Amino acid sequence: MPVLADDLHNIYLKLKLYYYLRIFRKMTDNPEEALTALEVFCAEAIYGLGNPTLTEFAHFINVSQPNAAYKVANLEKKGYVEKTRSTRDGRVVRLRITDKFLQVYGTSERYVSILAKRIERKYPPEEVERFSAMMREISEDMMRELNQYLHHRADLPEGVVPD
Repeated sequence: MPVLADDLHNIYLKLKLYYYLRIFRKMTDNPEEALTALEVFCAEAIYGLGNPTLTEFAHFINVSQPNAAYKVANLEKKGYVEKTRSTRDGRVVRLRITDKFLQVYGTSERYVSILAKRIERKYPPEEVERFSAMMREISEDMMRELNQYLHHRADLPEGVVPD
């Protein structure tokens, strides 16, 4: 009998593999635009952190600020990340991924949408709602460590991290 932890791991692994498969197929051969695997991870971290400062990004990926600045500069030169002034405090510069990266990243969101439609077709609405409620509870209540980190350090849109 499968163990819940194994099932969660298998889903996570398959979602990651699908994303990597699609993202590396979309990569260009143009060295001025092509992303390395590390750059993909860095851009994805910036996206996940919700417009972090360079310091927040460096802290999250556990590198020095100059090392993080170098990584960001490469992503910026290739057009995948840009620096923007904070709307709250103009002295603060935030990192933001660009539409160019979102086009590449969008493949994973499309696949999740496909999976959601398959679930909705296969299961009755009340089971889908229960599954959705369970997923929300896992995200909001059971991932405390990451939620706490994101709540205090990330500039995410309202509703992504519970209060």
